[in-house]
Amino acid sequence: MNRRDFFLDTLLAGGAAASVTPVAAQTATQAGEVVIERAAAGKPHAGKVLAVVHPHADDATIFAAGAILKLIDEGYVGHLIRTSNDEVDSYNLSLGETVAANERDNRAVARALGLQKVFDLNYRNHQIDDVSRLELRARLIFLFRLLKVDTVFSYDPWGHYEENPDHYVTAQAVEAACWMAGGRLDYPEHFAAGLDRHAVREKYYFARGPQLVNRVVDTSTTIDRKAAAIRTNRTMIHHMVGNLRDELAARKLRLPALEGGDDAAIASFVDMSFRERDAGVGRRFGLAFAEAYHHIGPSTALDGYIARNAVPAR
Repeated sequence: MNRRDFFLDTLLAGGAAASVTPVAAQTATQAGEVVIERAAAGKPHAGKVLAVVHPHADDATIFAAGAILKLIDEGYVGHLIRTSNDEVDSYNLSLGETVAANERDNRAVARALGLQKVFDLNYRNHQIDDVSRLELRARLIFLFRLLKVDTVFSYDPWGHYEENPDHYVTAQAVEAACWMAGGRLDYPEHFAAGLDRHAVREKYYFARGPQLVNRVVDTSTTIDRKAAAIRTNRTMIHHMVGNLRDELAARKLRLPALEGGDDAAIASFVDMSFRERDAGVGRRFGLAFAEAYHHIGPSTALDGYIARNAVPAR
């Protein structure tokens, strides 16, 4: 099953919100206390850098655009790294046409999210599990050091029941690269090129299936822009719409909301699936719209000791 089928099955089974709510309930309980992150006034994150690392052009918009837009509003500078070439994700295009269309869409995603630089690593779609993990990790370490990334958004490397190898291989490479980018002896040639070690200290991990959720981001102020960002993935959303129409036609059914031009059908599909799903997550936490994450922040284990014992350096 790919994610096209995942959302199709969700809709055909009775709606995206219905399928997400039990997962949110289960994983929030497993993680214990859940922190609600709300919009902050001003630019409290000015000077910080985030990187969005996703395998496919639509991943970050579907699962994390609300939080990304919120942090950009609050002062972050952001960049986008896509690991695959998305060559198999279209409804009626050739392989070559699909690669070009999704590359254009990925750059439109960056503009919609306010992200500055775009890096396409261009590994074969659905074949990243055949790529050297060492190579992928090394490329990410280089980019994290080059961009001086403080915070990363990506798939959860420990998310359960993930079928897509592009998702879990990318996630595992991101997890290791975040840590190794801070190593003094890892890839010292980077330092000769003028880079410095720079560990990524904060992670927002999202998942399609069960995960340990310890942070929920209130996306009520960014939901409209999130929906617009998802719609920039015209090639992939058109694929989802086409598949859903075909499935319904095979059952001698149709959805009037998906009839008419492509723009109207894409907008309706985004609302009925992703906007409703985020509303379902929000309802569990008393919010209008929300996204759920496994969040890992900087270690605070020594903060108390440092506060009590640190002295000014000479």
